[in-house]
Amino acid sequence: MMRVSVGDASMTNILARQGADLRGQVQRAAQEVTTGRPADIGQALRGDVTPLLAVDASLARLAAFRTNATDAAFQAAAQQSAVAGLSDLASGITMTLMGSRDFPTPAQVSATAADARGRLASAVGLLNTQASGRAVFSGVATDAVPLGGSDALLAALETAAAGATTAGQVEAAVNGWFADPLGFGSFYQGGPPLTAVPVAAGEAADLSTTAMDPAIRDTLAGFAMAALLDRGVLAGNSEERARLAQIAGQTLHRTEDARITLAARIGTVEAQVESARSRNAAEETSLGILRSDIGSVDPYEAATRLENVRAQLESLYLVTARVSRLNLAEYLR
Repeated sequence: MMRVSVGDASMTNILARQGADLRGQVQRAAQEVTTGRPADIGQALRGDVTPLLAVDASLARLAAFRTNATDAAFQAAAQQSAVAGLSDLASGITMTLMGSRDFPTPAQVSATAADARGRLASAVGLLNTQASGRAVFSGVATDAVPLGGSDALLAALETAAAGATTAGQVEAAVNGWFADPLGFGSFYQGGPPLTAVPVAAGEAADLSTTAMDPAIRDTLAGFAMAALLDRGVLAGNSEERARLAQIAGQTLHRTEDARITLAARIGTVEAQVESARSRNAAEETSLGILRSDIGSVDPYEAATRLENVRAQLESLYLVTARVSRLNLAEYLR
């Protein structure tokens, strides 16, 4: 009977291929033991990856909601803080302005007007607030602050009120300018209101508040009426100056309810966003657990397979070592 032997070169190639295959098996088995997931998820699911794709799609959607909700929370919080600041500025001067006709000297009206001018500048600064580099009262034009400087606003109002000789005429000119699309509407540098932002499935947060909101606009008008006195409006007429200061205080007092309503509306959005974030986080956790369970490996089986493959690889190394030491002298022994 003829005996067929394997040549040295062929034996070397066979051992090399077997070694590479076993090393690959060791690597895959070690990965499965470490991660608890199969190296080939498609094979583990027998080609049906539909459940996994569905879970991944849901997780991607939740990730988008999480980003939207985080941005919405920042914007709503910044808006709420600014509106609260406006109310604080107004409450600190409203009663003083309303009692200005009882001031014993015109100098006190002038001092109050200077205070109002400073508060107007602070109010404009609050409305130009930015969160994460985006202006929160500019609508879709988040890259531009909504308002110019307070001095530019007062200069425009001075032009509008030019020729006014009574407090009533100045009041009408100021209110008319703030209501005019070519007045305050032109001074506003922002864009249209933002559309509602999706923060959860079937739920969107309303972030449409801009510096054009009536509560904000009327509050600025109240500050501006008093601030104009500091720029010399109605100069020389102490009675009308005191009267205009009183009208400014009444305007700020009248807009208090509007500011409260605006703050409540923004607060509702904040609560909605926080609720959505909590629900999304809970759903994301549940889906993460479900995804881990899909196609997961038995840790005991994976560890046993790893040890078996390691043993085979060690045996192959021993055989390879013996073959590599074969020579004529060893063969003749």
